[in-house]
Formats: sequence, C-alpha cells, structure tokens
Amino acid sequence: MDKERGLIRAAGSMSVMTMLSRIAGYFRDSLQATILGAANSSDAFVIAYRIPNMLRRLVAEGALTSAFVPTFARYIRKGDRDAMWRFAASVLYAMTVLLAVITVLGIVLSPLLVKALAWGFAVSPEKVALTISLNRLMFPYIFFISLSAIMSGILNAFDVFALPAFTPVLLNLAIIACAWTLKDRFSDPSYGFAVGVLAGGLLQLVVQVPALLRHGMSLRPPASLDLGGLKEIGRLILPRVFGVGIIQVNLVIDSQFATSLQTGSVSFLYYANRVTELTLGIFAISLSTVILPTLSRATADGDRERVRGLLSTAMRLLFFVSVPATLGLIVLRVPIIHVLFERGRFTREDTFLTASALAYYAIGLLPFAAVNIQATAFYAHRDTRTPVKVGALTFFLHLGLNFALRGPMKHSGIALSTSISALADSALLAWMLRRRAGEYLDAAVGRSAWHTLIAAGAMSAALLLGESFVDVVALHGLLAKVLALGGLIAGGASIYLGLMAILGNDEMRMLRSILGPAR
Repeated sequence: MDKERGLIRAAGSMSVMTMLSRIAGYFRDSLQATILGAANSSDAFVIAYRIPNMLRRLVAEGALTSAFVPTFARYIRKGDRDAMWRFAASVLYAMTVLLAVITVLGIVLSPLLVKALAWGFAVSPEKVALTISLNRLMFPYIFFISLSAIMSGILNAFDVFALPAFTPVLLNLAIIACAWTLKDRFSDPSYGFAVGVLAGGLLQLVVQVPALLRHGMSLRPPASLDLGGLKEIGRLILPRVFGVGIIQVNLVIDSQFATSLQTGSVSFLYYANRVTELTLGIFAISLSTVILPTLSRATADGDRERVRGLLSTAMRLLFFVSVPATLGLIVLRVPIIHVLFERGRFTREDTFLTASALAYYAIGLLPFAAVNIQATAFYAHRDTRTPVKVGALTFFLHLGLNFALRGPMKHSGIALSTSISALADSALLAWMLRRRAGEYLDAAVGRSAWHTLIAAGAMSAALLLGESFVDVVALHGLLAKVLALGGLIAGGASIYLGLMAILGNDEMRMLRSILGPAR
C-alpha cells in the first residue's frame, strides 16, 4: 500500500500541475476560437503549429525521453555521478547540434512540408501562403521545446515531476498574452499566436535550468562525449522514432483527409481533440510519466512482482478515471463545446460539428491512456521495438478506416478511425505485455473494471436525465451556462464516487488513504 500511495501521490502532484496547464490551455483555445473561429486563419495556424510540434514528438519528447530515462536511471543506480552527468551533458549537446540543423532545414523546406500536410489547402493560395509564413515563424519552437523535454527527462529520473509538468502553463500563458496584445499588430491575428508559441518554448527551456543546476548538472560542454552512452541511446531511440513516426504519420493522414473536407474541418478536429487531451492529460499522461522511472528501477532490479504490481495499479487507476470521463464527454458533448468555445467567430454550427467529433474521440480515451502505460512498460524493459511493430500494424487499419469513414461521416469518421485504431493498438500491446511482464490484468483489475462500469453507467443515466431538465445551450448568460454545466458534472461525479464507495472499490480506498493522514 505504501508503494501504491507513493505512486499515486506522485501522479497526483503532477496531475495538479497538468491540470493548471490544461486550464491555461483551455483559455488559450477559447481565445483562439474567439479571435480566429473555425475558418481559414484557424486552420492555417493549426497546420503550421502541428509541423514543429510533430517533429518535437518525433525527435525528443516521445522518442528520446523514453530511451533516455531508463538509461539515465541505470547511471543513477550505479552511483557514479561524474559518469552520470557526463552522459546527460553528452545527450544534451548532441541534441543541440541536431536540433539546430533540423530548425534551419525546416524553415527552408517549409513550403514542401505545408503542401505535404495540407494538400487540400491548394484551392486557396492565400491560405497556403499564410500557413507557410506562420510555420516559418514557429519552427524554432522545436529547438527550445525539445531541449526542454530532455531537461524534463533528467528531472523525472530524479522523481521531480511537478516543475516539468508546470512548464506548459508558461507556454499557454505566453500564447494568450501575445495573441491578445498583438492581434491588431499584424495583417492576420494568427501571427500573435505564432509569436506566443515561440516565446513560450523559450520560457519552458529557461525555467528548468535552475533545478538542473541544483541537482548538480553543469551546462558546460563535457570534456569528452560519452560515446558509449550515445550509442546506447541511438540503439534504443531508432525503433522508438519509427514508432512515434507512425503516430505522426497518422496525424498527417488525418490532416490530409480533413483539409479535403469543408472549411473548418481541421479546426473541428483540433478543438475536439483538445478537450479529449484535457481529460487524458490531467491524470493518464501524468501517471505514465511518473511510472516510467519507477518501472525502470524495478526492471533493473529484476523485481518481476513489483513490475506486475505497478502495472496492475496503473491499469486500475486508468479504469477509475477514464471510463466515467468517456461517458461524461459523450453525454455532455454539446453543452461542453458550447460553453467552452461558442463565442466570437465560433458559431452554433461549429459547436455541433465539433461536438460530433468529440463523441468519437472520447470512445478512444481509455485505449489511448492504456497504450501510454503499456508502451511505458516496454520502454522500462528497454524494449522499444514491440510498440513499433504493433503501431505499424494499426497504421494500416487507421488508413483503411479513414478511407471508409470519411465519406459517410465526414470529419467525425476521422475521429472514430483514430479511436478504433487506438483500441486495436491497446489490445495487441496488452496481449504481448502479458508474455513479458506476467499477468498484470489480474483479478483486482477485473473487479475494478466491473465496479467502474456499474457506477459510470448509473452516472450516465443520471446525466441524461439531468440534461433533459436543464438545457444548458438554451440558457441566457455565460455564468448561468457555466453553473448549469458545472452542476451536471458535479452531480454526475458525486453519483459515480458514491457508488464506487458503496461497492467497496479498492481505488476509492487508496484515494481516501492518500487524502487522509499517512499511517
């Protein structure tokens, strides 16, 4: 129980910071919806921002971190601080050179990248030109944010999670400040958002430096590179790059299909996905980040029982959070989008079209969360190949579903395709992970799943009944709408938690023990 308490406390601490980031992110998205709407400027900004963001996930945050943290954890276990910091500095400076080259190439090749991601924009030369201009302005973001991700990985290895989780708040605040103050200074208001992205990336990098220095890292270049450590990272990272690359190719394909649909389709998917990420990021992503160093240490010690216990706890917590969130998003999809975004240039029609995508993205919430934990378990075993192989298989499923569903379902078909692919990915990884880590989907997971389904089902019925009496969209005044939606959510959550307590759910007992005094 003490180990479970420690894991949940760490995830909870990170979740608080992540929640602050998501709240700031909501205000950023709300401002974007108000100023840019779901029209040409918004579509152009979404695509232009996606390119450096995609490369960030490909080069650093996704691939490098999952290879770096387990390797760095082994250096920490050895106790040789000089070798440990030499390895960290070698990775940091090698990536600095690589990222500088990528940034320059990205700025030069921006027209080709935009055309590759958004061939549907070709019917509007002005839209293409705006996307290229925004993309070139934001491309240095990959340099700042990727180095920031490496620093976050170092801090995570020392079980420091709150600060790295807080840095995205700075990104969102920078975007909000620049977008608002610069909206009338450029030919298009989207430039203010682009300047904010650049400023936010720099802030995320700078704010972590003092923490690294306190832990003993020097920012001076190493006297000699740790070539052995870099080769080890290279061996682990290459399969992971392909794995993350498959995910990013899926995003490219989604963008390609969306740009060929009606104007605003890219934005409908973006806003719906952001709401899904709000739920996913607050706990699920935090949990996978927290569990990687812990799993890496347990794996390095050969503690197979500890590994199974960690995975079982993680999966039970995912059920506990993700299932009610999924059903809540589906039932309340229209009032949620209406309250969050419908103002300024974001219309009632935009609300219904975005809400449709949200419902289908929500179906994939639990599989997305599970994939993060399952892949993390493989990375802890220093196996980056298995998630890649599974991702390659589900890529073709995703592509076929996009072709099949785009016609009858438009942009909502793209969202459903993403969720079905995530479900297949999670199912395959679960089967393969059982062979590697043992039976982690044990009786406790099964019992927790049944409790969750019963309580979440009752919660959904209550929300449907409540929504039939309270039409949030028809109310007058933002405050009345917010209070009505908040009341529905609070009522649903109370019913869910109350039933889980009555059922004697283990996760409720864990949470009560954490909220109460430690014994």
